[in-house]
Amino acid sequence: MADRAYLYATEREGILTRNPLFTSGVIIAPAVAAGVDFTSGVILASVFTVVTIVTLALCRFVPRKIVYTLRITLYTLVASLVYVPVHIYYTSDPSLNELYSAVGIYAPLLITNSLITLRSETKFFRLAKPYVIRTAGFYVIGYDLALIIFSAVRGFLSTGEILGAKVLPFAIPALSTVYGGFILLAIMSAIFRWILQISNGVYKNPPSN
Repeated sequence: MADRAYLYATEREGILTRNPLFTSGVIIAPAVAAGVDFTSGVILASVFTVVTIVTLALCRFVPRKIVYTLRITLYTLVASLVYVPVHIYYTSDPSLNELYSAVGIYAPLLITNSLITLRSETKFFRLAKPYVIRTAGFYVIGYDLALIIFSAVRGFLSTGEILGAKVLPFAIPALSTVYGGFILLAIMSAIFRWILQISNGVYKNPPSN
């Protein structure tokens, strides 16, 4: 029961209480620089998912006897190798390549994400092997959802359009810039944390006497 409770708490952390993008503020460069609309968010999320999950699955078998710095180097090397077929897949299809090219260098930048280089050691690899991918998967899902929502909202506000149809009577083009991305991410992160605090009863009134 204790193990199950710990796993549940860890999985909840990955999506909600310690969401990698909205609460922990990690792996933000690809989001603020290239996550400018729903499509770019999906492209980045798909690359992040494949690279992170496959790398963690393979690196789980790296011997613990190897010194820490060398292990991290190996993780990054494996992530680089995993990224190669992902890159080939996207560039082999002209229609996908156009969408993939739009995110530029920020897709390969996901190779060095902190779920691989930091949390693999501090959280995931401390678990029994059957639970590593399951637990890491919730962090990946949490990041993917946050990234796609952020990118979609950003595209909507910066153009005022949904699927090419004008919906808003205004647009904020500055949100498509990097500094605009930082501002929007800060606002959305604050709103996300506020909602979490409400759901956890932080703002409940004390019982009256």
